[in-house]
Amino acid sequence: MKAYKVIVAGAGPAGSTTAYECARRGLPVLLLDRAAFPRDKPCGGGVTIRAAKLLPFDIAPVVERTISGMNISWRQTQDFDRTYDGAITYLTQRRRLDAFLVEKAVEAGAVFAQHAPVKELRRAGNATEVLAGGVWYRGDSIVAADGANGVTAKLAGIETRLNNGIALEGNFTPGGGVPHKWHEAIDFDIGDVPGGYGWVFPKGDHLNVGVGGWRMAGPTLRRRLDRLARSQGFDPGAIWGLRGHLLPVRTRASRLVNRNALVVGDAAGLLDPLTGEGIYAAIHSGQAAARHLEAYLSGAAADLSGYERDLRRGLLPELETGKTLHRLFHLAPRLFVRLERTSPTAWRAVCMILRGERSYLDIRRRLGPAWPLAVATSTLLYPTVAARSLARGLTARRRTKSAA
Repeated sequence: MKAYKVIVAGAGPAGSTTAYECARRGLPVLLLDRAAFPRDKPCGGGVTIRAAKLLPFDIAPVVERTISGMNISWRQTQDFDRTYDGAITYLTQRRRLDAFLVEKAVEAGAVFAQHAPVKELRRAGNATEVLAGGVWYRGDSIVAADGANGVTAKLAGIETRLNNGIALEGNFTPGGGVPHKWHEAIDFDIGDVPGGYGWVFPKGDHLNVGVGGWRMAGPTLRRRLDRLARSQGFDPGAIWGLRGHLLPVRTRASRLVNRNALVVGDAAGLLDPLTGEGIYAAIHSGQAAARHLEAYLSGAAADLSGYERDLRRGLLPELETGKTLHRLFHLAPRLFVRLERTSPTAWRAVCMILRGERSYLDIRRRLGPAWPLAVATSTLLYPTVAARSLARGLTARRRTKSAA
């Protein structure tokens, strides 16, 4: 049985970052994934500038578009353009990005095993034995990084409690290549998807188009995606690679550590509740995990509880603030769209957050004494707004079925 200091289950951005950072520290690390690479994964493929800044290497080899502008619309009408004087996000394909990050982890010294889904975990003293791909491995520590549908955290005894959103996405290949309007810009449509938005993200030779929001909107997403496609001049029947996926958002009761195991990225529900973006938190949590794994495995720390304290000092308050901002936004989404349309200051604030020059916590600090009122308002009114959105969605669904 091969033995490692760290076994990482899942080779997305969170798992690959953990493996890379552990290997850089001289820790023998095994990186497992159920798929063969390169493999695709449901995701818009946006890597914000603030996420890219976390990495100690350049992701330029896999960037297909550098974005400096947005087209924002309200229910496919009243659209307007915004541009910034610098890049706000990069666009890539997850099959390329994830393979690139795995390559960096292997270059740093990690061992990568493909076609190796985790099937069983068993305790062996202070270590853990893992059955993956029909092979048993022994690890002094285990990292659950296998996403929202992963089993590793549960097998390791880490109780993750998630409130999942849902998204549906596909791709469209325009004749004659990607139109000029999308060479350096992305589209967001607000107001049609309860608790979320629609998007168009340009890649090198095609467009990723999708809708995502509250999980209750799931049965209506295909209709909403078709409507978004038609508003952009696409034939919904020409969308390829259609797939749905969960948007995992943690609750405060969700745990991050159990004995010699910890959880990172989407498996921990570390998704930005406001934007639905998860790559920043995946990289952040992977880097934090590696720091605390090194301390634990060297004997400098008695356990891995420092990882959870680390995230509670920085990343988790940011995500909790994002949750409140998401609720406030969806109490009056049209008002916020109007604000983005009329206020250069609001647009600049969005860009600075995407670039990592400002944070949600900065917004919270600027609101000062008004922040507790914002939290109370969002907590009190949000369930009512969600229930009304659900009712409208169910009514629309019945009408669609009746018309059919």
